[in-house]
Amino acid sequence: MPKELVLKLRYLGSIPQVGYIEYGFRITEKDRNFRQIVLTIEDAFFQRKDLKFQEAPDLCYQKVLADLNDERPDSGIPACIPVTALDIAHYRDLHPTARSRKTLKEIRSSHRTDSESHRVNELRAGNIPEPQSPESSGAGN
Repeated sequence: MPKELVLKLRYLGSIPQVGYIEYGFRITEKDRNFRQIVLTIEDAFFQRKDLKFQEAPDLCYQKVLADLNDERPDSGIPACIPVTALDIAHYRDLHPTARSRKTLKEIRSSHRTDSESHRVNELRAGNIPEPQSPESSGAGN
């Protein structure tokens, strides 16, 4: 079914099962009919750190959207869909990993002034300065 015929796609939540986790979605169509789709992700993907628990709902949501876009009137989306290693690889290609975010942090830190860098290094070394009172900082005079 083309996604223009879908009125709403709603995430229902996850249910842990033995060996996998189910992620439920409800598709409400423009004619007010609805159907439920359940995607399953094997525990092994999380244990191998192929996927983080926080990423799984978005991966499933994106997969349902893609499946809706590719859906044909003669062949609907199955009610239960396993998430595969290929699905995770495709998701990885479209979303930055933690390593990419660290690179962004490094880029931001390289734009710090010398005094900001000095303060960050002092804090990392455990040298936490005493808080200044308004009288000692000269404020209010």
